[in-house]
Amino acid sequence: MLYPLFLLAVGVLLMLQPRTKRWQNRLRIHFQGNEQRVKQRANTFFLLGFAFVLAGLAYLYRLVV
Repeated sequence: MLYPLFLLAVGVLLMLQPRTKRWQNRLRIHFQGNEQRVKQRANTFFLLGFAFVLAGLAYLYRLVV
């Protein structure tokens, strides 16, 4: 029962992480100011987090039904 909740929490964390200023500053330094790469990485993290949320919801549905 704890696994789906863990997936949901990790998914939300992955979706929100790219929005923090610290994360954006670190990636801006890593990509040497290339904003397109920073946005691309943020979108990748958002999609990965969304996949975790969907997997968590699917497991919860499986446990309930």
